[in-house]
Amino acid sequence: MKISHLIPLLLSQCLFAALAQLSTPDPEEASLALMDSIVADFRSEAYDSALTKLIEIEKEKPYDPDVLNLLGSVYMKKKDFVSATKYFDLSLNKKPGFFPAAFNYGELLFIQKKYTEARRYYQMLAAQDPANELLQFKLALCDIEAGDDVRAKNSLNNIKYPGDSPAWYYAQAIWEYRHSNPKKAKAYTATAKSIFAEKTLLFDETFSNLGIKL
Repeated sequence: MKISHLIPLLLSQCLFAALAQLSTPDPEEASLALMDSIVADFRSEAYDSALTKLIEIEKEKPYDPDVLNLLGSVYMKKKDFVSATKYFDLSLNKKPGFFPAAFNYGELLFIQKKYTEARRYYQMLAAQDPANELLQFKLALCDIEAGDDVRAKNSLNNIKYPGDSPAWYYAQAIWEYRHSNPKKAKAYTATAKSIFAEKTLLFDETFSNLGIKL
């Protein structure tokens, strides 16, 4: 089983994609059972368990960019940002431009409120995939949170409408919320949920990470 890391590119889906890529023709080397157990650990937020398993895999694949990216992701979830930075750097050194690691590095910087630095990573990826709605959403989010209204408006205009994801609606909602219009923000998210149903879960997670409650 191989899960594409291009479906919408949110953190958890990048993790699952990288895990899927660890499987090899030899089922004893990186069994689907082990892969499934690590995915389950991420979903249940059992990060210590995931870390233990990934450290064992790293012993067999010490230079694998997927493994290094996953280790960085676990440390990010555990809020060990120093270790997360180390492993994302290692992953990108082994495979420059590696999409999951670059995206996750951007996420790491974003949650530390380093919006200008995070934007550089999202912009690098968006240059390769300008139609990616998630990346355009992230760029707009960086600009809004940085308080750069002029740039934010330009970024908002770059998000496809109507698109294939809730990105446009959630970006508008964050803009309105940060400009003291919570009712308008709530209306945008309600519309998104009515159109995209289950696709809004990870966008809701972004709101939660920003401390936004609607």
